[in-house]
Amino acid sequence: MYQIIIEIFSTIFSIEGVQIDKSKFQVISILTGTGFTTNESELMLSTKRRRKLTQILILFSYLFNITIVSTIINLFISTSNVTAEELIIGVILTLTNIILLIILNKATRVRKFFDMIIRNIEIKRVKKRKNPVSIYDRYGDKVIAEIVLIKMNNKLKNTNVMQINKDYGIQILVIKRGEEVISNLNEKINLKEDDVLLVFGAEKLIRKVLVKNNITKKV
Repeated sequence: MYQIIIEIFSTIFSIEGVQIDKSKFQVISILTGTGFTTNESELMLSTKRRRKLTQILILFSYLFNITIVSTIINLFISTSNVTAEELIIGVILTLTNIILLIILNKATRVRKFFDMIIRNIEIKRVKKRKNPVSIYDRYGDKVIAEIVLIKMNNKLKNTNVMQINKDYGIQILVIKRGEEVISNLNEKINLKEDDVLLVFGAEKLIRKVLVKNNITKKV
């Protein structure tokens, strides 16, 4: 159950813009009640939706942990009335569950398939609201982010990449267009819908220009 919860919430947080490794670490930290005080935890609280998801996960972890503890206590209490055969069956089932968990952890294809299902469901919801953004890392007040241009302002469509960098105070570093990766950017390249951008700049500005499409030239 812990493994399933970790996979679900890690995938959802990654869609909300938290790098998958960092989201998994923070989800485990919340579930276990340890480690959710690092600088990386700020990523989990930097948007309204992430804060809501974090609150849900914290509440869920309390309820789930109480259930686990009470179950273990009940098991210890009931062992005095358990026969040898029932105890052997219990041990076998426990070992079987542990083995299955190890196999699932090693079976990357199974985990990727599970992640893909959750991701597809959540992306459909996200697409209705905004261009998905993933924050890879922070450098002071600036971030490296990945943006998927599902919707794009017409002004951006008609402006080359170098001019966008100059006018709006952000730096588009790389464009992934289908299977093509464009890293040598120049004045001949314009953005297209469904482009995936690697961008550097202030997070608020990136969201304003590329996510909310509320573009304003810098002064």
